[in-house]
Amino acid sequence: MFSTIKLIIIAAISLSASAFVSQGARPAWRSIPMHHVEVQTSTTTTLHMAVAAPAPVKKDQKQAVDENDTDEQDAKDRGWLVRLYNDPMNKREFVARCLTEICSLDDGEAYNVMMKAHQVGIAVIGNYHQEMAELYKMRLSGEGLLIDMVPADDEE
Repeated sequence: MFSTIKLIIIAAISLSASAFVSQGARPAWRSIPMHHVEVQTSTTTTLHMAVAAPAPVKKDQKQAVDENDTDEQDAKDRGWLVRLYNDPMNKREFVARCLTEICSLDDGEAYNVMMKAHQVGIAVIGNYHQEMAELYKMRLSGEGLLIDMVPADDEE
């Protein structure tokens, strides 16, 4: 009795499955252009493989991708501004020393940036690539300084 039910279930699944294709119909994967490759092994066995050719890119899609790439490239080219804010907690000497050690500013540049932040409230440390700006922001913030980074065209 149990094997009869199994047989009925298997027959129902196999009839409803799309694995069986009628004689006249051609499966969708067969309409993809294929390159046939023959591989000869050291024994007498020959393997036959079909490799799908890459789909052609439409001109409209390619042009849209190029426009997006140029926008992203322009943003990368402009760089990122790393800015220092004045805070009442850190001494001016400590801030200048962090700028020289972490951002490789010379003593005069570090002093000028620190004094501008102290007097105006904000100063731009420099314009860097995104990865370098993120690194400087992380390390200076780790020292307790108030730092942010913005795209170079968003400077206010």
